[in-house]
Amino acid sequence: KRQIQHHMEPWSNLLSNLEPDEIESIYLAGCDQRLSYPFQTTEPPSTPQRHDSGVAGVSPEEDDAKLAQRSNDVSPPQEHSIVVCKQEQPTQDDFDNAAWVSTKQNGVTHYWAPRYTASPHGNASHSARMLYMSSLKTSTITKSTRKGCTAVDLSAGSGAIALNYAAAGVQKVLCWDANPWSIEGLRRGAIKNRWHVQVYHGDRIQSKTVKVSSKTRVMAFVEDGEKASSRILGLRNTLPPVRHVTCGLAPTSRNLHAVAAAVLDPKLGGWIHVHETYRVEEVVYGANKTRAELEAV
Repeated sequence: KRQIQHHMEPWSNLLSNLEPDEIESIYLAGCDQRLSYPFQTTEPPSTPQRHDSGVAGVSPEEDDAKLAQRSNDVSPPQEHSIVVCKQEQPTQDDFDNAAWVSTKQNGVTHYWAPRYTASPHGNASHSARMLYMSSLKTSTITKSTRKGCTAVDLSAGSGAIALNYAAAGVQKVLCWDANPWSIEGLRRGAIKNRWHVQVYHGDRIQSKTVKVSSKTRVMAFVEDGEKASSRILGLRNTLPPVRHVTCGLAPTSRNLHAVAAAVLDPKLGGWIHVHETYRVEEVVYGANKTRAELEAV
């Protein structure tokens, strides 16, 4: 770890002094290298691929077993990669001309732009668990309403967890992230996985323009997750009950606890997935403290 930290500062200094095309060349060269994969998942990700525009990726005809075997020692940039270029108001041309990479993880294809967003792989283990959680399976069909359920991700990034909700059978997945590049990656991933997706830009819409379509599986909002409660309040009557909420921020998601509690279905309740950082010896104490904070909301 000391060695990694020692080399991070020179890289950040170098990247800060380079032109955009030079930075992109470095990232593209990194995507072509065979990197060691730092952790295990139920299904190793595929080789990252560049996609300059549109939505492309692993062909449906490609055999998953061969794909997994081929990628045992391949990894995209890690989640903690430094975002060296930030563009708050990208245009469609910016999206189309950017370097995009993709991977298939636990059967779900993800996209991200490494210059503007972090890799989704830091959530690989949790994403894998989600596909088999008994609480998620039992809540996807709500007998009292027969409408399935809704899951909410308050800090969705490029969809590492949100798209797994859809894969697990959740009928509606609502996502929030203030970074438009993250939501664009999520949109591309949803399309590649054949889920209809609708994107709303928070600074361009009014609540009355947001409607729940029967064909839409994923609804993504380019705005801070703290605004989710007001949005969902206006949609409550047209959504399946919200049974799962992921807070998603690291090292702590404490500022989103009140929002998470507010958006859960008031009658059926549900599950809040919390992200916190503690030392090993503090885990039990921290978990009890977080539980108490949520119960007090």
